[in-house]
Amino acid sequence: MSLAVVIVETKSVVRRGQVQAAPAYTVRHLSFNDMNILPRLGWMVSLLWLLCIGACQPSESSYRVVESGFMEFEDLFTLVDTVRLDASVLIGTTNFVDLSDQGEFLVTDEVNRELYVFSASGHHVRTIEISRCNPEDDGNLLSTRFLKNGSMIATTVWGVYSINADGSCNQRILNIVPNRPSFCERQDTVYFLNPDSRPTQIYSYFPESGVVRNYDGIRQPKFPRLTAVKRGYLGRQIACFERGVFYRYAESSDGEPLWPGSDPVVVHQPISYRSPDQDLRSKGMNNMTSELQELALAYTFSNGIFELDDRHRMVTFQYPAEINVIIVNMDTETSVSTSIDRSEFLMFVKDGLLYKLGEYEKLPSGELGNKVLKVWQFHPFESSHPDTRSEEFPADHSDSE
Repeated sequence: MSLAVVIVETKSVVRRGQVQAAPAYTVRHLSFNDMNILPRLGWMVSLLWLLCIGACQPSESSYRVVESGFMEFEDLFTLVDTVRLDASVLIGTTNFVDLSDQGEFLVTDEVNRELYVFSASGHHVRTIEISRCNPEDDGNLLSTRFLKNGSMIATTVWGVYSINADGSCNQRILNIVPNRPSFCERQDTVYFLNPDSRPTQIYSYFPESGVVRNYDGIRQPKFPRLTAVKRGYLGRQIACFERGVFYRYAESSDGEPLWPGSDPVVVHQPISYRSPDQDLRSKGMNNMTSELQELALAYTFSNGIFELDDRHRMVTFQYPAEINVIIVNMDTETSVSTSIDRSEFLMFVKDGLLYKLGEYEKLPSGELGNKVLKVWQFHPFESSHPDTRSEEFPADHSDSE
């Protein structure tokens, strides 16, 4: 079975007080005056083209906004374990961590520019250098994740690489420009999201054959400059579930479904959420930094999207959001907000477990080892879920791109 890789770049759906969905195509209707100035054959071809576009464009969905209740973090999560990573290999910085279906940890170290695989108990298994895949790559690592078969995909500022389960290099995926991509796997397909590129596009790539497909009609972000600049949590901009794929925009309070279907798209918001209503205007770096600081104080920006378990997606928000996490039950379309202590960095979630980066382990010799991973068990909130309020908005395309 061939493994497909897809790059996905996305569209935000939420505005405060109004939710909009932009159509993939804008159809201009011809008047009789327009037709009079076109050659007969020309306007017939144009009319047929417009009819085809109108028939092929995706359905225009409305959006239902759900305001979530609030629960304390301790009522949703319980500390159940601490993982200590083998100090025989000292990690420079724990930039990114992933967990395989077999229980192995994959750690991305940007300082030492190496990847480490540890067993479920924290024993060091192997060290991987990207230079094996590309001698010209200096190994400036961004993010690395396991695939379900135990192999890996690594991204650097120079390339995207497929790595075999034993740590050997499989191939460099030359057709994908890195630009801080995030990715996840669903049903033998890997979905890549690149927040930098404008306009947004989807590419499907098959590593065995090298075939690349380009998909048109992807919805564009409401605020493209803001989306490109506020990239959020590196590597955590897309999440895969059996029921579908969700991706994140800074301007949205929730994940956007890749395949929305015909039903209203349900968008969940914390009570304190303040929707952005303008794009980034500054062009100079100094002015841009100042404007971003002002926008961060005025509005709420999402930071990442995570697969908490197959029923629950989790969206985090950038500082100084009053409530920095929302958890959505995709079966019941209910949600709850909570606040996670920022003193310990959220690394990843998987199978109902949340992993935060703790302090350096103190070794028997008195020296310091690697930072530990604190493991928290998620307790589904549905049985004691706070009241939520929802409101449905029709799709508005008056200012679509």
